[in-house]
Amino acid sequence: MSPARITRIAFTSPPLISMKEFAEFFADDAGGQNVVDMVRNAAIETKGMAVNPLADDPRGWGTARRMQVSLAMARSLGLEAVRRALADDGLRPDDVGLLVTATTTTHSTPGLDALITQVGMRPDTEFQSLGPMGCYAALPALATVRNWVEIHGRPAVLVCTDLFSPYLPPPPYDKEQAVVLTIFGDGAAAVVVRPGREHVRGLDILDTETFYAPEFADDLQIHVGDGGMRVRLAPTMPDVTAAAVAGPTDRLLGRFGLSRADVRWWALHPGGRRIIDRVAEELALPAASVDASRAVMREYGNTAAPAVIGVLGHLQDSRPLAPGDHGVALAFGPGATIWAVLLRGA
Repeated sequence: MSPARITRIAFTSPPLISMKEFAEFFADDAGGQNVVDMVRNAAIETKGMAVNPLADDPRGWGTARRMQVSLAMARSLGLEAVRRALADDGLRPDDVGLLVTATTTTHSTPGLDALITQVGMRPDTEFQSLGPMGCYAALPALATVRNWVEIHGRPAVLVCTDLFSPYLPPPPYDKEQAVVLTIFGDGAAAVVVRPGREHVRGLDILDTETFYAPEFADDLQIHVGDGGMRVRLAPTMPDVTAAAVAGPTDRLLGRFGLSRADVRWWALHPGGRRIIDRVAEELALPAASVDASRAVMREYGNTAAPAVIGVLGHLQDSRPLAPGDHGVALAFGPGATIWAVLLRGA
């Protein structure tokens, strides 16, 4: 059986907004100074916003309009990402046997399955919609794609889309809400996975590992309500994640006789400045890997599911794994949940 191999990654974002302008927009609201302070310390310079509040403030929208706009924008971003990934990989849409989507912020039926028609895939293309899972969603979704490709021997596409701008909540803003407003941005990512054959270069998906800490489930939550999206993000989460991340990481590596020193680079979910710092410290990650996570966060913020794919693409473009070299992708999210994926250059 041929291993499932990532052969192309595409990351897309709506127009970027300056975080300085973003902070100025909230400054005069109740709790707006919390947003200003958070922007100043977040190490995020810009982020994509499908709905730019400077031009069309969504905070007074009803839930129906928020969801309608989210679906339309998610389809548009997802379509762009899938088309680019397929074109760059030299595949036709009708070569694809499976489309998997992962989203925490877009919920409708029909929903992102419309991409099958919009991209031009065959009407009998299999479709799976996964979510909501939050920031770690891309990695279990990638595991699903891996299993299908290895069994069926055909190409598949994963598309992750998350949009927070249609759900901006009204004031007042406490410090926790200021963190949420600041770090989350909109984006989409598409991954082409093919059967690994000799003439196809890319990243083999070797194995996965997950860890679930239910005692911290209340510390990270995502809910859509009448006032937009409410994200509960306890300030302890970076420490909780860092304390738990070594176990699943080392178990995954150990199954292949590897240690952390054998990993050439790490695609670390850019969940925020503190979580990058704490996880990097706990695992003693090389600076170049952490720099990739910081660069993606600085430009786009935390785009939830697409974020770790953006880092993975950044690393593979700038420092592609040579055949036999290993890389690890790590993502974290509600639950509290950690996912790790072991990759090998091919």
